[in-house]
Amino acid sequence: MEKILVSEIGENQKIDSFFLVKSKSQAMGKTGKPYLYLKLSDKTGEIKGYIWDNVDKSAQLFETGDIIRIKSKSSLFQNELQLSISEIEKIGFETLGAEDAALFFKSSRNGIESMFNELKSVLKENLTDEFIIKLVDKFFEDENYIKLFKTLPAAKSIHHAYVGGLLEHTLSMLKIGVFLSEHYKRYVIKDVLLASIFLHDAGKMEELRIKNNVTEYSDEGRLLGHIVLGASAVSEKISEIRGFPENLKLILLHCIISHHGEMEYGSPKRPKTAEAFLLHYIDNMDSKENQIADFIENNGNVLWSQYSKSLDRYLLNARLFTAG
Repeated sequence: MEKILVSEIGENQKIDSFFLVKSKSQAMGKTGKPYLYLKLSDKTGEIKGYIWDNVDKSAQLFETGDIIRIKSKSSLFQNELQLSISEIEKIGFETLGAEDAALFFKSSRNGIESMFNELKSVLKENLTDEFIIKLVDKFFEDENYIKLFKTLPAAKSIHHAYVGGLLEHTLSMLKIGVFLSEHYKRYVIKDVLLASIFLHDAGKMEELRIKNNVTEYSDEGRLLGHIVLGASAVSEKISEIRGFPENLKLILLHCIISHHGEMEYGSPKRPKTAEAFLLHYIDNMDSKENQIADFIENNGNVLWSQYSKSLDRYLLNARLFTAG
């Protein structure tokens, strides 16, 4: 179904599309009959929507913050467009593609599909180990995993916290990983480093959910966390590959389990291989640089940032500082 944007809606138009519910309230008409009043939105604006029939049943189908698919007809009332809704269906965020999700939520400045194609190219051009390639392919063949990988943020709030953020973060890390694996090629296993970068946040697909326009932790995320969930997901895929070397499995899982670096930061183990050390530092560097980029890009001509709790300091926009 092609999305009809709010800005594209005209008078006397049949609408079959999906929108974000910004508000929802029940009221009573002049005849004493109840109706449901909605404010619907996407990135282009808002429009009012009314449900006149089966109000109680319809009200139970969705909440404020949900994305709904509606069938309706537009009309002009007091010089304002509104929708008379005849059918309604709640759409789960996980069923949306990344491009659709970007119509409602803050999203990466980069194109989702172009980033994804670049990521696949980086892996294809640099991986040589047959078992690593089979493992990576197992994840690419998992349609639900890839849909979430393209769509989810990398974190709830601290870094890359927008639609496509996890993909953007992983691609950025892979580019750094290619360079560093060549720079340290005397002792770094390139395939292990790149595969562990690609899979280090595999558990985020189960850990994070977007609901009511905010990123939340799932029950699995709260109880287990993405490190445990990710190691489990990788182990499961490896079990489907006949002859996968046990030692290769161990060092890959070690990279994933230790990628937060220190136990006080949630790592069950600290890095003990060159690849695990590089994964941790690449991940840490890219997340911090994204926080700095957010300050520079989102605060115009501000020289100093507000205090950053996550970075424990104020940040200076060096471009502005040196320009004068």
